[in-house]
Amino acid sequence: MSIHPLAVVSPGARLGVGVTVGPFAIIEDGAEVGDFCTLASGAVVKAGVVAGCHNEFGEHTVIGGAPQHVARPTAIGRVVIGDHNVFREHVTIHRAMKPEATTSVGHRNYVMAGTHFGHDVTVGNNCIFANAALLGGHVTVEDRAFLSGAVAVHQFCRIGRLAMVGGHARVVQDVPPYMLLDGQSSCVVGLNIVGLRRSGHSAEDIAELKAAYRAIYRRGLPWREVLEALRLEFAGESVAHLQAFLGTGSRGFSQERRPPPAPTLRLRVPEEEEPAVRAKAG
Repeated sequence: MSIHPLAVVSPGARLGVGVTVGPFAIIEDGAEVGDFCTLASGAVVKAGVVAGCHNEFGEHTVIGGAPQHVARPTAIGRVVIGDHNVFREHVTIHRAMKPEATTSVGHRNYVMAGTHFGHDVTVGNNCIFANAALLGGHVTVEDRAFLSGAVAVHQFCRIGRLAMVGGHARVVQDVPPYMLLDGQSSCVVGLNIVGLRRSGHSAEDIAELKAAYRAIYRRGLPWREVLEALRLEFAGESVAHLQAFLGTGSRGFSQERRPPPAPTLRLRVPEEEEPAVRAKAG
């Protein structure tokens, strides 16, 4: 264990073996930091935080701050973090609103500078959050999702497994699993094919997801019939997860971006002029 003499570590904090604490870092009373974690200069791990092993807390991260809520109760919940996560500079994660509730972050997530996780957020495993991604309260992000820079997610929204959200997107409805969301329009523009291939999905899996995509966005079916089609026509686990995701939720789902209708131009044809009378020479 290595604790810089300028760090402040409460005697009531619990530290695992091999923890490194940089100058001006703070670990408050009651915080738990697992084995081989690293706190860079100015990082703060507050009371109510339980962090697993091999986590990296970058400069001036603040983990376990009180919820940003005008009606915040006196007694609040916890932040629970898994293993092998990286939190870069100025990341903030807030505790849950109620004493029995938890803001939860899984394993092997990479969270870039300036990202914020609000109270009662649930983040899965192997997710990537680019700079300044913002999650409102009660947001859920499933495994292997990718949020690009400056994405803002409205409270209570869900980001599905292996979804990829483009930069500067304004997410106000659930993003279904495996989808690619355009940052400019905040609409679905297809499947996250690259992410599916990198995660080991076979060509057959991807083909079935493409067919499921067409059933959702292209057939024009009523919503109940969409869910029924996904249940009856597809046998794969990926489509089963997609169907289960779409069968729940409270904010609706991101819609497909449609191209504008082809422009139609009415060309004005001038009336045919009377042929000119020409005198025959001679």
